[in-house]
Amino acid sequence: MPVGEGPVRTREVYATVIEVLLRDGVLTREEQRLATRLAILLFKKENDLKTLPGEIYNTVIAGDVVNGGEIINKDERLQIYEEMFETAFVNASLSHDEMAVIAILRSGLRITDKEHELAIEIVKGTLEESDDPKLLQKVKEDLAGVIDLVGGMFESLRPKR
Repeated sequence: MPVGEGPVRTREVYATVIEVLLRDGVLTREEQRLATRLAILLFKKENDLKTLPGEIYNTVIAGDVVNGGEIINKDERLQIYEEMFETAFVNASLSHDEMAVIAILRSGLRITDKEHELAIEIVKGTLEESDDPKLLQKVKEDLAGVIDLVGGMFESLRPKR
């Protein structure tokens, strides 16, 4: 997915995430959940949701390039990033691939540092309002480490100036 060039498109974002998830050759249940959640957020039309994720997955497996899709506006990109960050973080065992997905989404959706920090605050607030004390404890213990790891991955994706 070209970073910083042209509009951000649904098919390209989804394909990039699938490539990251498949780089180790295994698609875990948690990774499938992330891919499914992203598909729901990207492909709003019922027919697209039924057909496009499988088509894109098969194209990625075949090693072909995926282009196009609907243009994702800035507000939609921010919402997708926040929801995917929360979905990944709430997972009890955050894998390296799942963190890489968040980093690649941040890059591909063109989320700025300020927007990333705002997303983290929103996720913290949402999770702290939860009635689940176990989840709140997890937030307090793990969020800083996850933020550092994702930040480091994101930095490696930034174009060098």
